[in-house]
Amino acid sequence: MRRMLVSRPVTTSVLLLAATALASGTLGLRPAQAQSASGSDKTPATVAEVVVTAQKRPEKIQDVPQTISVVGSRQLEDFHVTQLTDIGAYVPGLQVDTGGTPGQTTLSMRGIAPISANATVASYIDDTPIGSTSFHNRGSLYSLDLLPYDVQQIEVLEGPQGTLYGANALGGIVRYVTTQPSLTTFGARVGGDVESIDGGGVGGGARAMINAPLVADTLGFLASYAFENTPGYIDNIRTGQSDQNAVRQQSARLALLWRINEDATLKLGVIYQHENALGNATVALDPGTLRPFAELSDNNYLSNTFRSTLQYYTADLNWNFGWAKLVAASSYSDQKTEVDQDATLTYQPILGLFGFPDGLSAFDLALRNKKFTQELRLSSPSNGKFEWLVGAYYDHENSGNRQTLTSQNPDLSPIPGLDPLFIGALPTTYQELAGFGDATYYFSKWFDISAGVRYAHNTQKFTEIIEPGSPVLPPAEVPGSSSEGVWTYSVSPRLHFTRDIMAYARVASGYQPGGPNTALPGVPPAVNSSTLTNYEVGLKSTFWDGRAVLNLSAFDLEWKNIQVAGESPGGVSYTTNGGTARSRGFEAEGSVRPADGWQLAANVTYTDAAFTEDVASVGAFSGDRLPFVPRWSGAIRADYDWSLSADWRGHVGTGLRLVDSRYSPGPLSVNEFPTRGYTSLDLNADVSNDRYTVRVFVKNLTNERAYLTDGYIPDGLTGGVVQVEGAVLQPRTIGLSIDVKY
Repeated sequence: MRRMLVSRPVTTSVLLLAATALASGTLGLRPAQAQSASGSDKTPATVAEVVVTAQKRPEKIQDVPQTISVVGSRQLEDFHVTQLTDIGAYVPGLQVDTGGTPGQTTLSMRGIAPISANATVASYIDDTPIGSTSFHNRGSLYSLDLLPYDVQQIEVLEGPQGTLYGANALGGIVRYVTTQPSLTTFGARVGGDVESIDGGGVGGGARAMINAPLVADTLGFLASYAFENTPGYIDNIRTGQSDQNAVRQQSARLALLWRINEDATLKLGVIYQHENALGNATVALDPGTLRPFAELSDNNYLSNTFRSTLQYYTADLNWNFGWAKLVAASSYSDQKTEVDQDATLTYQPILGLFGFPDGLSAFDLALRNKKFTQELRLSSPSNGKFEWLVGAYYDHENSGNRQTLTSQNPDLSPIPGLDPLFIGALPTTYQELAGFGDATYYFSKWFDISAGVRYAHNTQKFTEIIEPGSPVLPPAEVPGSSSEGVWTYSVSPRLHFTRDIMAYARVASGYQPGGPNTALPGVPPAVNSSTLTNYEVGLKSTFWDGRAVLNLSAFDLEWKNIQVAGESPGGVSYTTNGGTARSRGFEAEGSVRPADGWQLAANVTYTDAAFTEDVASVGAFSGDRLPFVPRWSGAIRADYDWSLSADWRGHVGTGLRLVDSRYSPGPLSVNEFPTRGYTSLDLNADVSNDRYTVRVFVKNLTNERAYLTDGYIPDGLTGGVVQVEGAVLQPRTIGLSIDVKY
């Protein structure tokens, strides 16, 4: 019998209260905040205008006919954000799941969750994409998780963005917008922090940035570096090791901006990021009760380590010809991911058949993706009666996927004749060429229509390699290839009732590329593209003399040819197309400044995401919920700024994150393991002047014991579930940070 779970009343009731407040116009949200005016006798400040480039040209967020949220640098600093799980529920429609460390991140948006190895949410840094496009590189499990010290804002575009952004943007896009080099003003900043996690140790970090003109008005330079050591808090009840999941993150960036002339600029940049996790923040759970065997504890035999390194190079040329603007955005990235995973509970029964009942086993995964992209686009000037944009995009990727399954004695020495149990590889080449166009016609200053189209064609080649010597699988070297073309489109009428109230409708499509498949009996040699169409209506409004913003939207996403994962009796995985699904719901977000110094904010999202056809390979029936997707999610925030003296200001802020229950896949069903809903309260307070900021922050003040997702460990002989691993919400974290500006 399939286990069902009713979400906790506190989660749903608080979210319903937030929705009621939003509907009445008394409470709203926009993640980006403006600084309040000083002095209690002054008129309350208006909500800050936010500029985004969702449609490949700068626009005020309130004028864009689609749902966009922005997390500004102030919020990133206030909540001491070090990974995307820290902001998940603060962004409407965004669900961030984790395998237990930064970088082991799965992104879902508007109910469109990855059910295969391919991502459903695309990641961008500024103007160029990052991450593998081929499903053989497991992009759904290892989304970009950039340490956001040198990030100006994070833009989240909801719904499919296939026309302007291309592949894997079915659910939407997460876009990191980095700080730009200055041509006029010198600036420098250094800072550090220390933090303590309940049940764990003490950690901290440091950061520095310099942003200065080298030649006034002509050449600007930016350099930054940051590292963060997050202490471990998971104990190992099998080995006795304490705090086994410490994480070290490093990030560095160099950028050079050259103003060639009055009409042209060239920006060069390089980003380096490294993550090294000594273990996963996962807790061993009983598969029957889903309760931990011990508080904040795992029972792995061998270390579960994760290492990820990103090198990212960009060159962006902007040239304004007057009649049109040319953008040439180039990028090259080299991503390495290494995962060492304890596989003893799965393969110990198999080793027992060979006379080694106490044997140990580890699954080692090495991924690498070298990616070059080039986008050229030409766009008309803004504010004309007819605006247009045309472009071309090229993507070339070489990916590696090497897998090793070891067999070891209890003293960690190799078992002769059985080590390794398996060595395999899936080298893949992905090449894509696309052309796209977008146009907006203004029938009047009150009404306009935008429409766009994109055609993308990709070719892929890969080889399935099983190296000789495996006692469980015969050697093989099987090539595969695929070729496909995909059309995507978007249409968005927009009606301005007043200067501050705008209604829109949007129909847009997106896709996941298909690709060559693993060679198995009964498995198709290639997987087709998965496509999705979004139907959306929305209202964006600014009122109360600019002191309040309220944005509402409703959506219906229809998903076809879903890519789902399967597994053969021998344990070899594959991908196939599996039926249809839909996701329907609504979102509300806004913010209000009721008095000088105050800003109140909230968002609420309701999502009903379900299969509309049976999918036998993942144990799904029509009507079953899609995995990882809560019906309700949202957040409530409050901030207050006030003057302490002529030079110093104070600030206090709080945020309450709320996530409803959802499901994680198991071997029998795609929604086999229920994951409880949770609430998490975050606090921050600081004092600052023009140079110094001293901040105290608290994450998860109530020390909520919650799990972000549940993963299962199968028995290698029977296929049954031996144990469930719950990725835990970081326990109460208290920290102090200091920043100095020059």
